[in-house]
Amino acid sequence: MTSILPRKRPTTPSTPNKSGMDRIAIPGPEGGWVIPEGREGEAAQRLAAFERAYQRLTDRQEELAGRMEALKAQGKQKTVQFRELFGEKLTIQQLLQLWETYGAP
Repeated sequence: MTSILPRKRPTTPSTPNKSGMDRIAIPGPEGGWVIPEGREGEAAQRLAAFERAYQRLTDRQEELAGRMEALKAQGKQKTVQFRELFGEKLTIQQLLQLWETYGAP
């Protein structure tokens, strides 16, 4: 079993939470997280998927900033295109802030 903290209670089988997501990491006895034995590979794959998604969002955020800056330079801040890009940028910003609240870089 991979653990940050020593395990003091038996592992219970994971069950989907209200969102339907099957939790792999379970709360440890002293506030850490524990990966049940045999699920390390699955946990690593899920972590990699979240890391790829986070990277894609940050890359898109940079792309949007560049496109918006180009539109600003042309004086097109009031166009539909600029406003759509701005809305997408805000949405991504909120997602990134949520993930950062829970420990993303």
